[in-house]
Amino acid sequence: MLAQVVLTPSESKKLIAKAVASLEIVRQAAAGGMVLMHPSSSTYFIVEELTGQKPQTNYWVCGVVTPRGMCVEMAMLASDYTPRSRNTSPGDFRALWTVQNNKLMGMQPLSRLLKQMTPSDIFIKGVNAMDPQGHVGVLIGDPLEGGTLGMVVSAWRKTNFNMIFPAGLEKLIPTPVAVAAREAKQALYDYGMGMPTGLFPCPGGRVISEIDAVGILSGATAVPVAAGGLGGAEGAVTLIIRGTARQVKKTIAYVEACKGARLPELRLSHCADCPVPHCRFPRKNDK
Repeated sequence: MLAQVVLTPSESKKLIAKAVASLEIVRQAAAGGMVLMHPSSSTYFIVEELTGQKPQTNYWVCGVVTPRGMCVEMAMLASDYTPRSRNTSPGDFRALWTVQNNKLMGMQPLSRLLKQMTPSDIFIKGVNAMDPQGHVGVLIGDPLEGGTLGMVVSAWRKTNFNMIFPAGLEKLIPTPVAVAAREAKQALYDYGMGMPTGLFPCPGGRVISEIDAVGILSGATAVPVAAGGLGGAEGAVTLIIRGTARQVKKTIAYVEACKGARLPELRLSHCADCPVPHCRFPRKNDK
């Protein structure tokens, strides 16, 4: 049986979230261990899938790519969730989402959470780039320490906990991530739109795209045949679903359950008032 489906980026994130939350290692960690997530448009839906409710926090994303350039969500700047001076480090970051006993728990600094991680626990983070070979990378605003991901990877090398990287096909780039990372030398930029960022290649971990999500949820095969669209379908992906009648119908049910998925409103500060210490390229006339 064959079917054609279309997923907008938000709908793709919802589908991937359902697949991530259905994994046995994730379910076990959420119930009896710890699932640590960096707030993002991808993990927003994963929290909902694991706990049964949307994240009850004043923030849902940290760094973000916007039409005006690289930016930080307003809640991150209007609170003490994130370091705001050179005297602090990524280990002080407290905006992470932690699911334990199938509930979203209170905030703790990243450094403390990483010390609690065991090999059966999970770290989940959305990505900004995926190459055709399936390698992924994350944009990093901190020019000195590799941001929070640098600290997570350092802890992962010692503890060997599980890492999962949800990656919608909208993040696909034609350049190998390793090559792109070498080009993204943020300290050398002469011009930029918003906060200068480097690209951190993610070592290890499991990457889950829409293709993987379909396989996990139904056993069907998904083949991307087109990308993009208009009228709200910008960034959308068109997939052909192939499999038995049961597999394809199951996939259709999951896709239809994701249709219309929406993320919260994005709130941004005016560049002239932004307190981020390492944003070297503010647009003072931003409106």
